[in-house]
Amino acid sequence: MDVVWELQRLVDGLAERSRRSVAVDDPRLRLLAYSAHHTGVDSARKQSILQRRVPDELANYVHRHVPKGSDEPFLLPLCPEFGLTIERLCAPIRHRSTLLGFLWVLLTEPPDDRLLEWVRDAALEAGDVLFRESFIEQIARSRERELVRDLFSHDRPVREFAASELIDNDLFTGGEATVLVAAGPTSDVLQDDRRVAMELALQRTRREFPARHCLHLVRPDHGVLIVAPGGTSWPSRRLPEIGAILRRHYLAELGKHERVWVGIGALHDSLASLDNSYDQALRAVDVARFVRTLGVVVRTEDCGVYGLLAEIPRDRLRKVGLHPGLQALLAQDDPQIRTIIATVESYLDNAGEVKATAELLSIHRASLYHRLRRFEELAGIDLRNGDDRLVVHLGLRLARLTGRR
Repeated sequence: MDVVWELQRLVDGLAERSRRSVAVDDPRLRLLAYSAHHTGVDSARKQSILQRRVPDELANYVHRHVPKGSDEPFLLPLCPEFGLTIERLCAPIRHRSTLLGFLWVLLTEPPDDRLLEWVRDAALEAGDVLFRESFIEQIARSRERELVRDLFSHDRPVREFAASELIDNDLFTGGEATVLVAAGPTSDVLQDDRRVAMELALQRTRREFPARHCLHLVRPDHGVLIVAPGGTSWPSRRLPEIGAILRRHYLAELGKHERVWVGIGALHDSLASLDNSYDQALRAVDVARFVRTLGVVVRTEDCGVYGLLAEIPRDRLRKVGLHPGLQALLAQDDPQIRTIIATVESYLDNAGEVKATAELLSIHRASLYHRLRRFEELAGIDLRNGDDRLVVHLGLRLARLTGRR
């Protein structure tokens, strides 16, 4: 039997008997079912019905007032700041000690013993319904995690079987798809609080997409989001916005002081070939950690030469020597030297175009020429020589990617 139908039957029955407005929410106060209004409603209830959820501040307010471990109905204190201007009876919905949601009854007068008995019985029945649903969902979610994990296997037959199962079992649509990876500043295993935050962030980001267009997985040190943008309100050009939404949900759990980057792989037309997109997204995160100018949400195509360098193992890159003159300048903690190096990098990024570089840096051409000559003198490099320019340009990229600048 459908859980939504069962919950709706339950709240309608209680509302009819009590002649009061009744609703059921999940643990984060996302609305699951509600009755017709037998009494007036306040702005908190209206917002819950219109948006199917309430602000995090209101959810936190409710959780602060829930008696720990109790399933007894209680009166939630009024709080006009959050739109709680009508008395309401709340019964925690539990299965054993696990909180599965809340049953709400709006009050026009204090509850009597008969209403309390009805509410207790309804909360027990709702607990059975939600536990059964959560158990089935956990089994399905476990299977989904296994298949998503297998999509990134090194064994192609394993990837092909996982892709086939996801599509045949109606867990994911066909067509083009890509991978987003969210990770913190290191490759260390996520601590419990960060792992939970990553899971919640991925779940909430999935709600931006229709069913069968998004999958997710939390790996030991990062989160993975698989997206099929076709036929949604998120075409591929808007994927960086999805990356920003994912970051925002993650930071909302842990605080803005946390550091997290999102890498976006290229689109692939086969689910079984998404391991390539996954590798690209991982490299994009790796590059973004060091090349801060790229931003916090980075597509693989935006990495440029950094993406090529990142394919070389990091320990090998660190052993690659830089031009001695460039290395000597990078080692100096002198603001003027840093300005000269930044000017040379901009000049090389602009393919040696003096006019474009001067405009970008908002300096006169004469100042630009002076800085370039000064760099040549200090580093012992001739920027008119193509080989020297290439050595310097790659050296600057390499230094940034390996944390040497």
